[in-house]
Amino acid sequence: MPSIYWLSQLFVVIAYIICGIAFLQKKQFKILILVTIFNLLMLIQFSLLGAIMGAIANGINISRNLLFIYNIKIKKENTKIVLYFFLLITIVLTFVFYSSPIDLFPCILALIGTYAYWSNNTKTVRICNLICSCCYIIYAIPIKSYFTIIAEAYLVLTTIIGYLKHERAS
Repeated sequence: MPSIYWLSQLFVVIAYIICGIAFLQKKQFKILILVTIFNLLMLIQFSLLGAIMGAIANGINISRNLLFIYNIKIKKENTKIVLYFFLLITIVLTFVFYSSPIDLFPCILALIGTYAYWSNNTKTVRICNLICSCCYIIYAIPIKSYFTIIAEAYLVLTTIIGYLKHERAS
């Protein structure tokens, strides 16, 4: 396998370690910071593998997360207009860059993630993340990102641990 592939897989490993730590956090702000770093690393990984829709979805996620982080910092609620904007841009870019049915999975991931982080509710974020993990596994198979499949199992585990630790009583 070419060295570019192994470099992309190194980004996957680092990204998922960070994302696993994110879902062990209690506060939405910390989760968003770490997930933004995860999205940046995944954007690089998908770019290296030529997975355009994966890169685009993560670019959208980074923009969305930065806005949501800013809103938390200034104590401003995420409006429905912001939600609809990011949902619409995700759908439009999916149609523009669509090349095969597998391209729908990054779209689904971005849509679910947008709603989850917009809600500003860690319980919703954790539940939605479990759904997103299934989409990432399906997307990873045809682009041959085998480390992503293994890493998603780790992420499911850390998400469940975070849920049991922080959300079970609420």
